[in-house]
Amino acid sequence: MACPAGYGSMTRPTTGAHEEPHIFETIAEPHELKNFVHDAIYLTGGQFAILCQFAHPGLAEGSYKQSNFANRIMNRLKTTARFLNAAVIGTQAEKEAIFSVIHNAHADVKGESYYADDPELHKWTAATLFVSLVVVHDTFFGKMSRETQERLFKESAVYGTSLRMPPDMWPETLDEFWAYWDHNIQSLEVTDWARSLCRDLLWPKKMPVYLLPSLPIARVLTMHWLPERLQREYNLKITSLNTAVFRTFVTSTAFVYPMIPRAIKSIPAKWYIKDMKKAVKRIEETGSWYDQKGRT
Repeated sequence: MACPAGYGSMTRPTTGAHEEPHIFETIAEPHELKNFVHDAIYLTGGQFAILCQFAHPGLAEGSYKQSNFANRIMNRLKTTARFLNAAVIGTQAEKEAIFSVIHNAHADVKGESYYADDPELHKWTAATLFVSLVVVHDTFFGKMSRETQERLFKESAVYGTSLRMPPDMWPETLDEFWAYWDHNIQSLEVTDWARSLCRDLLWPKKMPVYLLPSLPIARVLTMHWLPERLQREYNLKITSLNTAVFRTFVTSTAFVYPMIPRAIKSIPAKWYIKDMKKAVKRIEETGSWYDQKGRT
């Protein structure tokens, strides 16, 4: 879903290469967030979050130059899911293992105008993850209540504090957050690096066959969720045809999805949690995402 964990897939550190991760105390324990990470429908907001992240020039440049994004989308999806699950539901030991790999990788990701450990990048990443949940909820289930937004906003700080964002950088109130969000959406520069990454993300060259049927609808959802300015900057055109597809999919999903048993909705989350625990075991054995045979 998101950029930071993707950095963790760029290099293969040797055993013992990691520094101890510094994990800030977060603002609020992620009790509300747990309900969202266990529900498969919120995965549909992943591309929205990533493209909003790439609107930040530092995140776009770092991802373009350092992470081999086009050829490692599925790998990035897995490592990002490990980060998200560790942040929200992981034990202290699991957090330390997963975050150590990410923090260690970030230390080497830097250029003249970007640095992966810049806490402002982590703040923006956390912001996009929070907003992606709101956007998906509003689309399929109706406008999220102010009370739920308040709780989710405070708990979403955990994504930033897990990436070395000091907790006092997170906006104090929900209104301050939306002011911060609107300012960034209006002012951040969508660079050529970001546009190239957008093409790789929405029209990937390498994807498992079983995911190919979902790509067109994922593009349509993402295009319509993005703010108008980002639509233009990414050269994504809203047409009467893709709008009709969007509305039809949303209407049918909003009707059918509540009838699906919770056990089925949580299948992807259970798979990713299992993968996270396997990754923790590998980190304990090798100091990286990789096992002794170089597999992730």
